[in-house]
Amino acid sequence: MDDLLHKLVSGALAGGLIVLAGALGTAARRRRAAREEAAAQARRDAHPDAGGSDPTGLR
Repeated sequence: MDDLLHKLVSGALAGGLIVLAGALGTAARRRRAAREEAAAQARRDAHPDAGGSDPTGLR
């Protein structure tokens, strides 16, 4: 019985660590994407005629 309990607990701990690592990786990717999007928006705001769509349609 002790062996079975040990296997279950160690499996649960390993699974928990895998889930935690995945969650941390996902959070880091989301932060990086948000930071890159904010930088891209700042570049678009700083140079409005550097490309993109023209709302007047005159381009």
